[in-house]
Formats: sequence, structure tokens, C-alpha cells
Amino acid sequence: MMNTISLAEFFPSHVWRRRAIGIAALWFFICLSWTAPAQLLVAILKPLAPALQLQDVDGGFWNGSAGQAFWQQDGKTIALGKTEWHINPWSLLWLHPSAHIATNYGEQFIDTRAQISPLGRVVLRDTSAAIPAQLIGNWLPLPAKGQLALKLARAEFSRQQLIAANGDIYWQQAQWQWGAHWLALGDYRCALHLENAETLHCALQGQGALTGNGDIAVDFNKRNWSADLKIKLEPSLPQEFRQTVTVMLAAKADPQGQLQVQRNGQW
Repeated sequence: MMNTISLAEFFPSHVWRRRAIGIAALWFFICLSWTAPAQLLVAILKPLAPALQLQDVDGGFWNGSAGQAFWQQDGKTIALGKTEWHINPWSLLWLHPSAHIATNYGEQFIDTRAQISPLGRVVLRDTSAAIPAQLIGNWLPLPAKGQLALKLARAEFSRQQLIAANGDIYWQQAQWQWGAHWLALGDYRCALHLENAETLHCALQGQGALTGNGDIAVDFNKRNWSADLKIKLEPSLPQEFRQTVTVMLAAKADPQGQLQVQRNGQW
């Protein structure tokens, strides 16, 4: 006679009980929140992201919008504009909540697919974003203008540490203040690649009155950086500006008039 083996021999009853309770509780939460208003998400986010402020909220928990969104931190307020979200309900079943998030505020926008793991890792996919370069002044006093844009296929963070990145950063219609004038520099692209989850490389390409090509590397573990670049300044730029850039970069000019820049440092 063939012996039969019950599933109970492999999985004790208390294991099944805990799993059944967990699945039932999760399903109850999904059913309860299916028709819940968007204000439920606002209440959940308030302790998790106190710097984020959502106003004029409309729609539901899973698919909703905010007429205005702000990020307030260190006494500074950054307007995010109209914000929309679409949460994937099934992502809660495997405890990896994911959502499509989009914000729009004039020339400033963010569009991304975000996912959070139980260990706190944040993964961003198909991310596009753009902000005016002047907004950098909230953190660094740089006299810069133009549009900063970001296009990432994937980026991953863990405990505020970057552990994966693949995409491009752009500085379009770049301008730099020189005295009372704004100098048009050009357009720049930085192709990002994170090597061994330690060193972030930026393959720089730029064209315009100030061209730049080469590699910039940042090692997060050793807290150092290095740059190996070739830069060329067109005669259309003021001579004093060209001389200042040459001295600041400690660069040497080759026979073609390109500046060879090889620098490194720590922080």
C-alpha cells in the first residue's frame, strides 16, 4: 500500500495559522482601503515623510492627486506642484510597495516608478526629472542658470547610500554669471555608472563656448574623487574668465589649445 504524506508533516499547524492570519489581515486592509479616500495616504505619509506637505488632495488611496505639494526642510520650502500617484495593490502582497509618482510645476517635473523593500531599500525605475539650475542655490551658492535634467533607467538607495545607478544627467543651456553678465557656456551630458557599488563614474560630454570631455569618479567608501578631463574655452568668452578657469583648474594647455585637467581630492 502506498503511504501518503500530509502537508502538515512539512508545515506545522502554527506556521499555517500565522500565515493565514497575515494573509487575511493584508487582504482585509486591501479591501478596506480599496474605496478609501486619498486622505488616508496623507495620514500614512505624515509620520514617514514629515517634510512632504500635500494640499487640495483628491481621488482615492490607490489613485489620487494633490493640487499642490511642498517639501519643507531646514527652513526652506521647495514647490513640487501638482502631484499624482498610482499605487500597485498587488505589490503589497509581496511586501514591496510600488507606485508611479508624477509631479509638475512649470518647467520643473518628476516622473518615476518607486519601490520600497522590507529592508528599507528604495528602487527608482524609468525616472525623468528636471529643475531650473537656480534651485541649486538652496544648497550651494552657485551663480548658475539653465535647466538640469535627469533620466535614470534605475537607481537604488539603502540607508541614504547609493548602491546602484544607471542613466544620464544633463545641464542644458548652461549659463554662468561673470560680473554683471551671464555667459552662455553650452550643453552638457553626464553618463552615470556605479562600479562595484562603490565608485560612481560620470562620463562627461559637453559642447558650446566651453567644451568638456572626460571622466569624473567619486568613491563613496574612500570619500575621494578624481577628474581626468579635456576642456576648451572659445575666444568668444572674456579673456579674464578664461584665465580664471585655467588657474582654478590648474590646467595645462596642449598644442590644440585644449586644457588637460587631472585633479583629485577628498572630503
